[in-house]
Amino acid sequence: MIVRVRIVHAIFKKEMTDTLRDRRTLVFMLLVPIAAIPLLLMALSSLMTSQIAKEMERVSEVVVQGLEYLPDTLRSELIGSDDLTVVSETQYRAENPTANSDITEDLRLGGFDVLMVVPKAFDRAIEIESPTEIELFYDEAEMKSEFAVSKIKTVLDPYRERIIQARLDQRDISGDIIRPFEIVSENVASMQKVAGEKLGAMLPYLIIIMCFMGAMYPAIDLAAGEKERGTLETLLVSPATRGEFVVGKYLVILTTGITAAILSMGSLTFSLNYMLEDIVGKMNVGRMLAIEFDTSTVILILMIVLPLAGIFAAILLSVSIFARSFKEAQSYITGIYMVLILPAFVSFLPGIEMSYRMALIPIVNVSLIIKDAISGQVEWNYVITAFVSTIVLAALTLVAARKWFERESVLFRM
Repeated sequence: MIVRVRIVHAIFKKEMTDTLRDRRTLVFMLLVPIAAIPLLLMALSSLMTSQIAKEMERVSEVVVQGLEYLPDTLRSELIGSDDLTVVSETQYRAENPTANSDITEDLRLGGFDVLMVVPKAFDRAIEIESPTEIELFYDEAEMKSEFAVSKIKTVLDPYRERIIQARLDQRDISGDIIRPFEIVSENVASMQKVAGEKLGAMLPYLIIIMCFMGAMYPAIDLAAGEKERGTLETLLVSPATRGEFVVGKYLVILTTGITAAILSMGSLTFSLNYMLEDIVGKMNVGRMLAIEFDTSTVILILMIVLPLAGIFAAILLSVSIFARSFKEAQSYITGIYMVLILPAFVSFLPGIEMSYRMALIPIVNVSLIIKDAISGQVEWNYVITAFVSTIVLAALTLVAARKWFERESVLFRM
C-alpha cells in the first residue's frame, strides 16, 4: 500500500481538527480519564472507609445458645461489653415471637449478627480442664457479621489467655513452655512490587478500557458520521486515494486512543499517590497503593499499548465504515466492546502468569505485561514476543480496514 505522506498528513490534520471539535470525543478522550477516575476512586474509598468506621462503631447483636453455661466472669464481660448486645436464645425468642424454629435462619435473614453456641456444662469443662469449644455462626457475606465475630473474639481471647496463664501458674510452669519458638516474618518485597500486586489487575484493565473508549467516538464519526452527513462522497472525489484516506483517519483514531490511555495512566497514578493515600491513610494501606513509574516503565507500557491501540483503531474504523448510520455503528461497537475487553479481566485472575502462549493472545498479553511492569518483574523475551505479535495483528487489521474501505458495496451501504 503506497501512500503519499503529504496527503496523509493533510487528511490527518483536517480530521483531527474536526474530531477535537466534537464534544463526545473530548469527554471520552480527556474528561473521563482525567476527572472520572480520580472522582470514582475518591468516592469508592470514602464510601469504604465510612462504611468500615460505621460498622466498627456499631453495637453488634449476639444471640447465645447456652448463655447460662458460661462462667460468671466471662458472661459478665460479654454482657458488659460496649461493643456487643448479648441476649440468650430464650430472650431472643420471647422478643421475636415469629422467629424461625431454626435460629440460624434468622441469622441468614439479618435478624442478628452472630449466633454463639456454648456447649452444656462449658463452665464445668473449664473448671476440670477438659477440652471444650464455643461455636460462632456468622454470615460471611455481611460485613457487620464479620465485625461482630471480631468483637466477640476481643472478649474471648483475653479470657482464654488468662485461663492458660492461671493453669501454668498453678503448676509453677513458665509461660514459655507453650511457646517453644516464635515465628518472625519479614517482607523482602519492595513497596513497588507490593503495590503492583495489589493494583496490577486494575490498572491494565482501566488503561485498555480507556484506550478503546477514547478511540470509539472518533471512529464512529469519521466513517458512519460522514455517511450520515453526506460528506463521504465529497471526500472520495479528492485527489487522495482511498488508502490514504484510511491511513489518515486511522491515525486520528489511533491518536485519540493512545491519548486516552496515557491520560488514564497518569490520572490513576496521581490519584493513588496523592489523593487516595490521604483517604485511606488511617487504614495503613496508603503506602501499599503508592505506585511510582520510572521512565523505562512508562516507555514499556506505551510501547505495548501502542500496537493494541492500532488494533482497536482498525477494528473500529472497519465497523464504522460498514455501518449505515452513527446509531448502527454504536450498536455494533457495543457488542465488540464486550468481546475485546473481556480478555483484559485475565489480570484479575490469581495465578495467571506470562508465558509464550499468553504472549500471543491479543489484549491478554498487554494486560499481563502491564501488570508485570508495575510490579517490576519484566521478562523481555515475553515482551518482545507480545510486541511483535500485536504489531503483526495491528498491520493485518489495518490492511483489512483498507480492503473494506475499497468495497463499493460497503462504502455506500445505505
